[in-house]
Amino acid sequence: MKLKDIFTDNKTNVFVVTDQDDENEHNWTIEPTDFELIPEEGNIYYVKALKVSAINTTDCYIEIITPERIAEAVIIKSNDGQGIFESIYDQEESIIPAIASDCYGVYELFYAKENPQVGIDILRHGLAKATNKNVVADDLGYILRDEGRIEEAIEAFKISEEFEPSSAYTYWELSYLYGELGQKDKQTEYKQKFKDNGGIEF
Repeated sequence: MKLKDIFTDNKTNVFVVTDQDDENEHNWTIEPTDFELIPEEGNIYYVKALKVSAINTTDCYIEIITPERIAEAVIIKSNDGQGIFESIYDQEESIIPAIASDCYGVYELFYAKENPQVGIDILRHGLAKATNKNVVADDLGYILRDEGRIEEAIEAFKISEEFEPSSAYTYWELSYLYGELGQKDKQTEYKQKFKDNGGIEF
């Protein structure tokens, strides 16, 4: 099917681009997949997404380039039901994937500041399905940290620790968060784990 017709299939979470030879992105060929999360395999995907406001969400699609997990374009539904290709940087509201990611990347991909709970719920739902639970847990932990939800952020980063953290900075975050709670022993413990796993203090 053509990218412009993506809204004719409302069951598929992830489409993969199979032909991008046309200069007009609307004419790129895409195929449905059975992925329930954004995969690690390198490719261009169009993923079910949500445009988030403070009071509601609107369905759309987001382009995700893996393995870097880059998001630069969105597909918005036009009045006639076809997809319109737009830059993500031109959007006035946050657009986030409607499913979590098995591919590591910048956590802001899921952080809709208009209503952060939307991304938090998506990540919590995806955590049960994830192959790379550490990736999803890290995304979740960083958003919860930024929202000041310290205990919940610790819980998320502890899941990442259980499944081998994506980087040493998971330990750094746990050290910081325990410090915020005044738990100096835990703060020192995780600061040492950060150093032991190759972390470098700035």
